[in-house]
Amino acid sequence: MLYTIGYAGHNFLELVEILKRYGITHIIDVRTKPFSRDKSFNRPVLSQALSESGLNYIWAGKKLGGLGEISNGSIQWLKEFQVDKTACVMCMESEPSLCHRYYVIGKQLELLGIKMKHIKVVKRPVPKYWILGEENQTDMF
Repeated sequence: MLYTIGYAGHNFLELVEILKRYGITHIIDVRTKPFSRDKSFNRPVLSQALSESGLNYIWAGKKLGGLGEISNGSIQWLKEFQVDKTACVMCMESEPSLCHRYYVIGKQLELLGIKMKHIKVVKRPVPKYWILGEENQTDMF
């Protein structure tokens, strides 16, 4: 199973709570430059904090980042990686349709028969999140 999420607008603890709600065990960071104004999302800090929270962190920005061409081999790697895991492709952009994880990675995976589930988060008027395209689901958090 493969999800995606953008962390913008969240703090680290909120992100971990959402990931755990969906049973995610592996985070695949696809930021080409894995650094943020919020230091808790800088690669070394994030990797350590996710590990301490029981989540596996993989930086794949070199092969799946949005600032270069993504090879078919990299997409194939992701397809094979997620087969026996519940993984989440993570970037900064909170709106899936504005991020390469949706319009590049997601579209290429769809051609291979893999449908990613994009976790959409809205904080106002009350915090809630759901899978993009499944807005009528009964288990909105």
